[in-house]
Amino acid sequence: MQLGALLCLLLAPGAMLGGQAKAPPSRPYNQVLVLPNGAPRGEWGPVEMCPEGSYANGFATKGDAPGEDETGLNGIRLHCSDGTTVQSSVGAWGRWQGARYCPRGYLRAFSLGVQPRQDAGDDVAAAGLRVACSDGELLAGHAGDAGGREGPWSRPCLSGSVCGLQTRVEEPGGQRGDRAALNDVRLFCCPP
Repeated sequence: MQLGALLCLLLAPGAMLGGQAKAPPSRPYNQVLVLPNGAPRGEWGPVEMCPEGSYANGFATKGDAPGEDETGLNGIRLHCSDGTTVQSSVGAWGRWQGARYCPRGYLRAFSLGVQPRQDAGDDVAAAGLRVACSDGELLAGHAGDAGGREGPWSRPCLSGSVCGLQTRVEEPGGQRGDRAALNDVRLFCCPP
């Protein structure tokens, strides 16, 4: 097997990471950023990429609103440097919050706060998102009533910057009728 074909196989979203992408990425990438703390519920949505030549320089989160059932994060939307936005699967609850942008750079790493399973309580799953920009700035996403839980950081993009994402979302009804929405995220890095 040629080295290029082997690399494509190893970097494919479903190859080593569990779960299958519903569609192949629409542009070449060189790294997938993952975290060890993502929750296992729900299905992986499609891989969505910024257009060729652009990178994510901002993001917005969709989170539960005060007074609603605690669902934590329901969605993540990347803002691309060419002015477009991309998002993978999104939960049914909450509201989109204002976008946050890197002052002079692009997204390079992320941290996802994930609440442990609440056997007798209200499950939330992903409850907070932080990103690191190539210019050194750290940005945090709002998650509503679930609070700003912090999790471990991904490795940074080694070459290039974040250019796409894939989210794992539990559909309405979920397990035991609880609402947990967004459970996990993968970010894709594209070369410069």
